[in-house]
Amino acid sequence: MVWLCLAAIASAEVVDGILHVVGERIVTRSDVAFEADFDHRDASPLAPLEDEGYPLEQRLVDFAILRELAGDIEIYKPQPAEVRARGERFRAGWPHPEDHVAFLARWGLDDQRLLGFLYSRLVVERYVARNAGQAAAVLDRDELTAGVYQAWMADLRARATVRSTR
Repeated sequence: MVWLCLAAIASAEVVDGILHVVGERIVTRSDVAFEADFDHRDASPLAPLEDEGYPLEQRLVDFAILRELAGDIEIYKPQPAEVRARGERFRAGWPHPEDHVAFLARWGLDDQRLLGFLYSRLVVERYVARNAGQAAAVLDRDELTAGVYQAWMADLRARATVRSTR
């Protein structure tokens, strides 16, 4: 019996791992994998968040910082109709309905949990649009560029509590 238990322990595999702790939020390896699968199916209306040179892991750390800053402040909360519309756009982006269902199953999600994720993403986008957009205006820029966004984000990163496991 002891050998059976030892054999089970010896074959244990790491399923996930913490990469960063941002305030009270955790960024895991599976979060990065999910973002890689999710990102190309859900385009942000903010160009800097779609920048190909913006590494997914850093993006998730930044999103955790931004989500914490946005908190539950009313101006950053999207309307339920906005969240549903984003969810519908995501669902409609799949060539076949069963592809969307397979995506949800692959990540252990259902439509409700996906909408919760999209709600959080919309909060981040609203925070960026309002605050980084103001930073761009101060610099006399008509639009928020990746450079302005990254400079703004660098200042926020410097003030955030981020613990990394690497």
